[in-house]
Amino acid sequence: MTRREFLGAAATGAGLGLLGGCAPALRGDFMPKPARRVVVIGGGWGGATAARYLRAADPSIEVVLLEPNRRFVSCPLSNLVLSGVRTLDTLTMSYDGLRRRGVRVLHEPAIALEPDRKRVRVGEGYLEYDRCVVSPGIDFRWDLVPRPANPAGKMGRHGWVARRAEKLGPGHGP
Repeated sequence: MTRREFLGAAATGAGLGLLGGCAPALRGDFMPKPARRVVVIGGGWGGATAARYLRAADPSIEVVLLEPNRRFVSCPLSNLVLSGVRTLDTLTMSYDGLRRRGVRVLHEPAIALEPDRKRVRVGEGYLEYDRCVVSPGIDFRWDLVPRPANPAGKMGRHGWVARRAEKLGPGHGP
């Protein structure tokens, strides 16, 4: 390479560097991905904890939490509600603490997971990821489990999925 060719290439490179801010308007594929993205499906104990500590471990990682519920209810402490020591409201929290720590919280359900394409379907669109944590929690499909009749509502509820105990009255867990 001659000195003239070198200077020409250097000037072209410098000019493109100065125009780098304009590249997205011209061609989006020139812009590097702004950050690595981890999508966490489920905002219960496991998912919220994973999202919080992933973000704390490396703030350059974009952490997106998908959780359809706007509030989290701490079921492991529900015996305190049943015994009258606490109210269900004291076990109910928003996701604002995660937001303050830089986690992007979307109150949407994950409709489909496509690991081969590294994306999650959310509504009509997709959310791409580099890594995905799946922590959807549990729920019972009562419609699939044969069980005896519940005479006069005497069978209690399970404690895995919170319910409004105040509305149900004594003897019915959250």
